[in-house]
Amino acid sequence: MKKTILILLTTYFSFNLNAQNLFPIKLENCKADKFCLDCGDTKATYKEKDFEKLQERLNESLNLKGVSGTVKFQVLVDSKGKGCVLSYNDKSKSQISLRIIEELNNFNKWVPAITKNKKEEKVSINLIFTVKDNKLSGKIERVDMEAFEKSFDKPNSPEIFNKDYTYKNENIKNYKMTVWNTKNSKLSDNSLDNISFDKDGLLWLVVDKGVQSFNGSEFINLEANNTNTKVTESYFAIGVDNNNTKWFDGLQSIYSYDKTWNKHDINEIGIDGAYDIINNPKTEELFFCSDKGLTIFSKGKWKTINKEIVKELPSNRVYYAKKDSKNRIWIGTFSGSIMIDEKGKATNFENTSTVLKGKCITSMDEDENGNIYFSLYEFGDKNAGQVNRDEGIAIYYTNGAFKQFTTSNSGMPFNHTNCVLYDKIEKVLWISTDRAGLVRYDLNNNWENYHNENSEIPTSYISTMTFDKNGNLFLATRQGLVKIERK
Repeated sequence: MKKTILILLTTYFSFNLNAQNLFPIKLENCKADKFCLDCGDTKATYKEKDFEKLQERLNESLNLKGVSGTVKFQVLVDSKGKGCVLSYNDKSKSQISLRIIEELNNFNKWVPAITKNKKEEKVSINLIFTVKDNKLSGKIERVDMEAFEKSFDKPNSPEIFNKDYTYKNENIKNYKMTVWNTKNSKLSDNSLDNISFDKDGLLWLVVDKGVQSFNGSEFINLEANNTNTKVTESYFAIGVDNNNTKWFDGLQSIYSYDKTWNKHDINEIGIDGAYDIINNPKTEELFFCSDKGLTIFSKGKWKTINKEIVKELPSNRVYYAKKDSKNRIWIGTFSGSIMIDEKGKATNFENTSTVLKGKCITSMDEDENGNIYFSLYEFGDKNAGQVNRDEGIAIYYTNGAFKQFTTSNSGMPFNHTNCVLYDKIEKVLWISTDRAGLVRYDLNNNWENYHNENSEIPTSYISTMTFDKNGNLFLATRQGLVKIERK
């Protein structure tokens, strides 16, 4: 089973699908937008004789007298046989570990992983170095995939950090919940991260083995993408534009699908990947959020908003962006959030005292009155190491005021949220979390919390959500697809 690791906004280190770094000490020298974990029919490795020489150099250059112990390193190996240390577990950052990192980064005799006769673009492997009897030796330590898969749904039980609010869940009886998984359907992968409806009412899902569509009763595999024969393709972000074309973020390319697959040249569009793809139907603009800024596709033309064009942009690493009904663009980056109004004036919220200071907008929705709802991520080291950080959701009211809702001032069960949606039929908010399940907020101080211990929702980890044309709520979770409909 191949799992793609994605750089997402995580508030804690854990050995799961969303963890970029398997070990606590991370390094910033690797380009690690997406990679798979020790995957391949033939695993990534090294040329034995050359790796023996690497160990000899380390033993000759290091003073290992009286030293003993082990250190683990996470190394990315690309399709060209180059490697890069992504993380390691030596919290003391000893000179021995730093010397090993130097050798591993300079080592060019890696052997790429191969799947179906194609080289994997990027693979993460673990190496363990042991010092014993004044001598250092290293080897690959293969990932226990069974343990890794079991970790996808951590925690198995919901973690409710709000101990002051009593959840009555009076409305849960009004909903019918249906779950599709690999056991009761042809869904090929229970661990879902991205879903999107098209104009025909088909739900599109990014799964481990490619892409599937769902018509309400049957899952159908999309034809294989043969536009890039050099790599085994995996996908993350998905979006559907006004023309019903499906767009995908691949390993190192942007693809579109409209009866046939199309690969888009980086020299033409300016990007080779995206954290998210968001359609703005009223303006017919498709937003691609990436490390290069905000790339906009509209009426056949591409343009990019970055720090060179908008100096107020906190960073070119754009995680999320969307337009509101007043044609304002809200952008969340890894270094802060901004709003660009319809006249092009930008407000960097790092220069304000609002609740968006120190936060990255990770999703957004708007009600019929123009109030805007955000899910938030707290970047930086202010509360590093804390699981329940200063995040939650925020509301931007039509009078210009902001209000943040967290476990300390509301019924939020957990502050790290993945998605917020406004339900236009019930006039309520739906909020997904990755530890406490689903939250229903009626915008009148009544909060409800649904998860695997009090409902049919099979997990406390909900990646994202979307509505169908009838207003039914669909959840992408770590244990399959969930539909919530009114009885």
